[in-house]
Amino acid sequence: MKICYITAQTPWGKGESFILEELLEAKNQGFNFLIIPRNPPKEIFHEKAKELLGKTIWLPLINFRMTAKFFLALFTKPTLWKTLTKIVRHSHNLIILIKNLAVFPKGLLISQIVRKENINHIHAHWGATTATMAYLVSQFTNIPWSFTLHRWDIKENNMLEEKVKSARFVRCISEHGKKELFKIVDKKYQEKIKVIHMGVKTLLGIKNFSKNKKTFIMVTPANLLEVKGHKYLIEACANLLKQEIKNFQCIFFGEGILKNELENLIKEKGGTTYVKIAGAIPHEKLMEMYQNKKIDLVILPSITTNKDEHEGIPVSLMEAMAYGIPVISTDTGGIPELLSGRAGIMVEEKSPEKLSQAIIRIMKDEDFAKELSQKASQKIQEKFNIEKTTKSLIELIQQSL
Repeated sequence: MKICYITAQTPWGKGESFILEELLEAKNQGFNFLIIPRNPPKEIFHEKAKELLGKTIWLPLINFRMTAKFFLALFTKPTLWKTLTKIVRHSHNLIILIKNLAVFPKGLLISQIVRKENINHIHAHWGATTATMAYLVSQFTNIPWSFTLHRWDIKENNMLEEKVKSARFVRCISEHGKKELFKIVDKKYQEKIKVIHMGVKTLLGIKNFSKNKKTFIMVTPANLLEVKGHKYLIEACANLLKQEIKNFQCIFFGEGILKNELENLIKEKGGTTYVKIAGAIPHEKLMEMYQNKKIDLVILPSITTNKDEHEGIPVSLMEAMAYGIPVISTDTGGIPELLSGRAGIMVEEKSPEKLSQAIIRIMKDEDFAKELSQKASQKIQEKFNIEKTTKSLIELIQQSL
C-alpha cells in the first residue's frame, strides 16, 4: 500500500509542525507514502523535515508545464469538463471558486504522478484547497481519498458537503470540530466522519514542575493572529506589573500580521522589558527548551473571534503538557477536550484579569503547579499519544481500500 499525502507546505516552510511530526511517526511505523505539498517554499525550517525529503516531490503551485497540460486536456479530455463543472457548482462564493480553480492545473498534474507511483489512496491535511487537490486527483484517477479537518477549514466550508460525499472517510481532530462539521453537512454521512486527535510524542520519566530560576519564563508558541488572543496576555502581564510582580519574562514565538499592533500594545502597557516577540522558532529548538526546563509555563489565550473563528485542539499545548509543563488556556473551541480533568487551567476568554490570576497562582503555588504538571503529562500519555493517533489514521486508510 502506498499513500499520496497532500499538505499545504510540509516538509518545507515554518508552519504545520504538527503535520510534520505525524508524517515522521508514519515513517517510523513503516508507512509507505509520497508527499506533494500545494505551494511549498524552498526553505527547510525544521531540521527534522530533512528526513522526509526523499519521500517528497517539490512542485510550485503553478508553472508553464501545468498550464499547458491543463489547456491541452480541456480540448482532448471531455471528462475534465464534468469535474470542472462540479468545482464551479459547489464553490459557494467567488473567492473559494478562484482558489479552487487555481489548484486545478496542479491537481491534474498530480493525477499523472500518482498513477506512475502506483498510489493506492490519497489523504489531504486541511479541508480547503489541499482537499480540493485530493478531490480532483480522485476524480481524475478513481483512487480513493480522505482528508483531515482542523478548525478554520471547517468554518471556511470549501465544498465540504461535496468533499465529504466523495471521500472514503473524513477525520476531525476534535469532537468539537465534528459538531461544527455537522452544521454544514448532512447527518447521513455520520459513519464516514471519525475523530482522531492530532498527537505528540509522549515521554517517560518526565520531571514534574520545579521553579528553580529567579526569572519565571512563560511562552506563547502561536502565530500572531487574532484567534490566538495575544493582546489579552499582554494586558495580563501589565496587571502583574501593577502588582509589583516583575520576576517574569513572557515570550511570543510566532509570526503574523498582528506583529506591529502587538509591539505597540506592549510599549503602551510599559512591558517592553518583560514581553518579547521573538519570531518563529524551529520545532526542535522549542522542544529542547521544554526538555531542559527552560520554560515554566505555556499560555495560549485563545478567543472566539467576531467571525466565529476558534481553536481546534492546539498541538502547541499538547507538546508542553507532554514535557510536564503547566499550561493555561481558555474554554474555547476544542480546548476543553484537552484540558478537562485539571490537566491545565482554563480561564474565561478575553479576560486579562483571569489570566493574570492564573499566572500568579502557578508562580506562587508550587504544589498546585506540580499537580497540573503530573495530570498534563498523564493526559497526553492516555489520549494524545502520536504513536496511537497515527496508527489509528493508518488503520482507517487501510480499511478504506
